[in-house]
Amino acid sequence: MICSKYLTGINNNPDHIQTVLNSPNLLNKTFHYNFFRVGRGLFASPDYIWKNDRKLLNRSFSPAMLASFVDTFNEKDFVMVETLKKYVGKGEIDLHLHVAKCNIDAFFSTSFGTDLNTQNHDEADAYLNSLDTFFSLIWKRILSVHRYPKWLYSFTDDYKTETKCWDDIRGMSKRLLQEWKQQPRQTEVRHDGDSYGRKPALNFADNLFDVAENNPSLTDEHIMDHIDTIIAAGHDTTATTVSNLLLMLAIHPEVQEAVYQEVMSVCPDKSKPVTTEEANKLVYAEMVCKETMRLFPVGPLLGRKCVADVKLDGKKYLSLEPSIWGPEPEKFDPDHFLPEKVAKRHPYAYLPFSGGPRNCIGIRYAWLSMKILIAHLVRNYRFKTSLKMEDLNMKFAIILRITNGCMVSIEAR
Repeated sequence: MICSKYLTGINNNPDHIQTVLNSPNLLNKTFHYNFFRVGRGLFASPDYIWKNDRKLLNRSFSPAMLASFVDTFNEKDFVMVETLKKYVGKGEIDLHLHVAKCNIDAFFSTSFGTDLNTQNHDEADAYLNSLDTFFSLIWKRILSVHRYPKWLYSFTDDYKTETKCWDDIRGMSKRLLQEWKQQPRQTEVRHDGDSYGRKPALNFADNLFDVAENNPSLTDEHIMDHIDTIIAAGHDTTATTVSNLLLMLAIHPEVQEAVYQEVMSVCPDKSKPVTTEEANKLVYAEMVCKETMRLFPVGPLLGRKCVADVKLDGKKYLSLEPSIWGPEPEKFDPDHFLPEKVAKRHPYAYLPFSGGPRNCIGIRYAWLSMKILIAHLVRNYRFKTSLKMEDLNMKFAIILRITNGCMVSIEAR
């Protein structure tokens, strides 16, 4: 039985995890999530708010909507490929910022219809730094019980820095909110291609406003909580995963070559965009991505609040447990995700996007955007590094990071 009121971490038992993530008595997040200041966004909202909002916002990531994003993914990836040309043969550099800029450009364009164009200028760097600093300070607060009371925390320099970062973050959502309010929006039901008269697919911003217009109780603060949540969740997690993957390819040249061969067999023309159908055929690249997320899960913690006792049973284990991942669980091996091995594994032994009803809303978005970017980068460049697996150091935080950075050298193919 779960005896405590709050659940701030769960053990390495997939049966337990499945029970916890699916229990109606464990849908609420712990009080720590209030530190993020987005209490009405999907990330932290109480179940009675989350249930309704999640249902309404799901269509922002429908297959039809994702298909409309592919051109934007390719456009931003082509920019990154061009940007990296100046680093060819120049020694090792940290690629994370370049990946982050490419990712946030695509994310803002697809989700908000706003082109930040961060890859061609540095004006958004302060915003990205504010996001990173904000998360670091939230993690520091979570680890320091004496900082939990806001009245006490407010006397610290960290609180002042955190508030400055939050003002920068909220300033972006306020700007987007004002821009959207000034734009004409189509609210009537369209019948283009849908014989049932259902509403068309909408990007996140249009969908959010459509919901707000039909729900007067959805305040500006509530809307901005959703905006800030989706930016934080959709940007940093994906950028960190792709950066980690590129480093894994550089450390494991035989894996990189296998990914390259697959990409060249599916979409060999460097001048052409990668289609959804082609991305779906990149099976081995997806295995490599999954293995990267197994060893370096970007979201290593979750917290759930119990509203009633929940019974936990089971005997299996996950993470780096040899009984699930074999005799060398710390070894980077994409074959862990061969179909026959996946079929034998407990479905909750691997949860890169969480699980149950409160899983990540953007799973399909993340997979499609990552695979298209990987294809562009691998078919244009070869990545090398002096780092080895045993050299890597981890920073355990809200976003798990390899502190060495994505230090790679770039060669043109």
